[in-house]
Amino acid sequence: MAIGRLFHLVHMTGDLPALETWYDHVLGVRRGFLDHHYMAGEKRDASLVLLGDAVVEPMAPAFRVDGWQTMPVGRFFRRFGPHWHSIAWYTDDVGELWQRCTEHGIRVLAEGGRPAVRRPEPTAAMMTHPKDTIAQLEFYNPAGGMADLDPRLNGSDFDPGWWVRNHPVQTPGLAYTTILTRDLARATDIYAGLLGGTVLHKGTSPLTGTDDVYVQVGDTVVQLSTPVADGTVAALDMAANGEIHHAVAFRVEDLDRTARYFAELGIATVARDDQTLITDPATTHGVPFRWTTWDVPNGPRDRM
Repeated sequence: MAIGRLFHLVHMTGDLPALETWYDHVLGVRRGFLDHHYMAGEKRDASLVLLGDAVVEPMAPAFRVDGWQTMPVGRFFRRFGPHWHSIAWYTDDVGELWQRCTEHGIRVLAEGGRPAVRRPEPTAAMMTHPKDTIAQLEFYNPAGGMADLDPRLNGSDFDPGWWVRNHPVQTPGLAYTTILTRDLARATDIYAGLLGGTVLHKGTSPLTGTDDVYVQVGDTVVQLSTPVADGTVAALDMAANGEIHHAVAFRVEDLDRTARYFAELGIATVARDDQTLITDPATTHGVPFRWTTWDVPNGPRDRM
C-alpha cells in the first residue's frame, strides 16, 4: 500500500471566483493545471492552485446546476458552509487501498458519493466516508490523468522555492494539516495503523488549546487534535461542526513579516505565540490558517 505525495487540500466556498481572487492576490499562487473545472458527477466547480510544494483546491457547489444540493459537495456546503473539506493523496494502487479499507470496515465511495462496492482499477479514484476516517480522504493514481498536468510531476519548470525568495509570506509549502477528533486513540489507529502512517510527535499546545498527535501519511504531516480548552478556534469549530478537517498550517521563514503583511491586507491574527500565528477565519474565507516557523519533530521539513 503506497500512499505518496499530497494531491490537494480542499477549501470549500460559496463564492469560487472571490476565493480564487483571494488566493491570487494574497498568496500569489500558481495556477494553470486545473482552472474553473466543472465535474458533472459531483455537480461542483473547482480549481487547483500551487502554494510552495502544496496544492489547494478551491471548490464550490455548481449552484447553477439543478440538484447541486443533493450531491455530497452540496450537502457539505449546506451543513458547514465555507470550511476545509478533505485531504487527497496520490497513490500507485487505489485498488489496494480499497481492499485495506473495506477489510477494516471503512466505507469507500466513488464519484458522486456512490458506494464503491467493487475493487476499483489501480488508476481510479476513491474517497472514504468522513464518519469512518474522521475527515473525508481521497486517493488518486496520477496515472489517471494528473501525471501530465501536475507541475510537480510533469518535469516542468515549477519551482516550489519561488515563494521563499519572492513573496512576503516566504513559504516553502505545507507544515501540517489538522483534523479535529474526540478520540485521539481511535484517530491514531486510523492514520498510523490502517493507513500505515508514522507517529512523529505527541504534545499539548497552549496556543491552539489541543492535545495533539502528529502522524506522517505519505509525504504529509497530519495533526490529530482534541480541544482541551474553551474558546479557541479549534474548540469553537468542534462545538459547531464536530469531528472535521479543521486547519492548514504553512511553514514560513519570518513570522513577524508574515503578520505585518497580513495586517496590511486586513487579515486579522486571532492567536499567536513565538512560533505560530493563527489568522481569523472571518478574514480568510471561512477557514483557519496557521503560519509557523516550527518544524514538526522528525517530520519531513525537520529532516531537510
